Parts: sequence; C-alpha cells; structure tokens
Amino acid sequence: MNATITASRSAAPSHPSAKPHAIPVAYLSPVLAAYNAANLAGCYLEKGNIAAARRKLVQALAAVNQVSVQGGAA
Repeated sequence: MNATITASRSAAPSHPSAKPHAIPVAYLSPVLAAYNAANLAGCYLEKGNIAAARRKLVQALAAVNQVSVQGGAA
C-alpha cells in the first residue's frame, strides 16, 4: 500500500521573502533622515524657532528628493 503525502497550507514557509509594504533597504537611510528632520522641524516650531524649523524642513525635502531620484517615487 502506497501512502501519498500532499503538501498542506501549513507546510508553507511562515515568513515570505518580500513584504509588499516593506521599505527597500536602499531607501531606508534617506527615509529615516527625512522622518528625523521633519520630526525635529515640528519640535522647533513648537518652541517658536522658525529659522531652525525651516532648515530642518529643507533637509527633509532633500532626503525625500534623494529617494525620488533613486526611483522610489513616481
């Protein structure tokens, strides 16, 4: 008597190789830099330091542009 073993759904790997919502590693540094600069700009605005907030927003936009140039955004 031959027993046939079929693969079940539970035999599938539990960790897919690529998640659709994950940030590619090449874009991680500029995205984090943009997030950090925008967060600091918000802190400076709360303290009323408009000049420092403007500088940080320029840095954030430069980091977003770096991701855009690399092909991360359409």
